[in-house]
Amino acid sequence: MKKFVTLMVIMILSINLNAQDFEKGGNYVCVGYGLDPWGNPGNGFAFDNSNYRKTTIGPSLLMYERGITDILGIGRIGVGGGFAHSLYSEKWVSAGAEYKNVSHRISVILRAAYHFEFDIPKMDVYAGVGTAFHAYINSSSAFPLGHYVFAGIRYYFTDAIGVYAEAGHGLAALNGGLVFKF
Repeated sequence: MKKFVTLMVIMILSINLNAQDFEKGGNYVCVGYGLDPWGNPGNGFAFDNSNYRKTTIGPSLLMYERGITDILGIGRIGVGGGFAHSLYSEKWVSAGAEYKNVSHRISVILRAAYHFEFDIPKMDVYAGVGTAFHAYINSSSAFPLGHYVFAGIRYYFTDAIGVYAEAGHGLAALNGGLVFKF
């Protein structure tokens, strides 16, 4: 039994020791979920009083990125894009009648990020900018094109699978999920 446990520990450690951070030619897919406190329509992600309630769900995110440069300064550059979906719900009471409005925001995102080379095994720290085209369904938003500023971190458990977390403005205040490298 001791040999089996020792062998399993060595195998797990060897898998983790080979994990790579961001590199030129690498392809990265992120699947995540975020918090959108600046939800449209209205302000705030949850507001409730006796006459009005607003809820924001999402965005759900699917992002792709490709490493395009070798080391430039203290890092590498990656470019990519993705899709996001948010759901907004408003419910209010006026003159004894209840009203409800549900709208969706579907976003197509283009982004570029600078991935810092800190020589920390299995970790990727990055920051970037982008733009997003937002299609609003059942909403009267006047801003279909928006900015996207973010900073994030990825941590890899194996060569191909990890987790990520981002903070930003323009798409989601916080988002996180899984990252797959191929």
